[in-house]
Amino acid sequence: MFNRKIGEIGSILYRALIFPFVRIGIEAKTKSIMKQETYVNKGTKLLGKNYLDRNVYLTNVCLGFGSYIGRNSKASNMRVGKYTSIGCDFRTILGSHPLDTFVSTHPGFYTKDSIFPASYAKENTYEENVYTDKENGYQVEIGNDVWIGASVAVLQGVHIGDGACIGAGSLVTKDVEPYAVYAGVPAKKIKMRFSDEEIKKLQEIRWFDKNEAWIMEHIDEFGDIKTFLKDK
Repeated sequence: MFNRKIGEIGSILYRALIFPFVRIGIEAKTKSIMKQETYVNKGTKLLGKNYLDRNVYLTNVCLGFGSYIGRNSKASNMRVGKYTSIGCDFRTILGSHPLDTFVSTHPGFYTKDSIFPASYAKENTYEENVYTDKENGYQVEIGNDVWIGASVAVLQGVHIGDGACIGAGSLVTKDVEPYAVYAGVPAKKIKMRFSDEEIKKLQEIRWFDKNEAWIMEHIDEFGDIKTFLKDK
């Protein structure tokens, strides 16, 4: 217990005294903005021109170019594509408990690695974590140009496709196809954003992989899908 308390104190001091300077370095290197009370661990990667609002906590997160996360959000083991908008109070929900066969849902009965004092398991008999990319430790995948409203939670193992939209207050429990609109608890498909033909063309163009010069050249076309797709 003593070692744990020392570690906790060290962590508090690091975030309060050292990380503010680390944050300045990250902002300069990635041309990003990180507001006060925001923290990212060493496993987190900001890929450029990102925005993290106040009180955002990221652990092992890869945030694609131009993407941002709203205030009071907490995410772990997540990969996000480019130009994705994540609203405030966002959460990733990792881990699971057994519902069938096992007598108890308490981790102390099925994992020997349980951190809880009431732990009796001699070996691991249930897999708590589901990965989308186990090699890199990612459990949630969010694509490019995704819009996620406020107070959304995403369960482990979920892929959200490019161009998808998630309504505020939703709980995403399963994969979301590209350019679909989902909302609710649990989140269900409301509609598709565009026609099948338009979606196919967008997936071929992959505008979010273009450089900023290309985007600026075509910026006037982004206000209308038909204009944007014309002659492309």
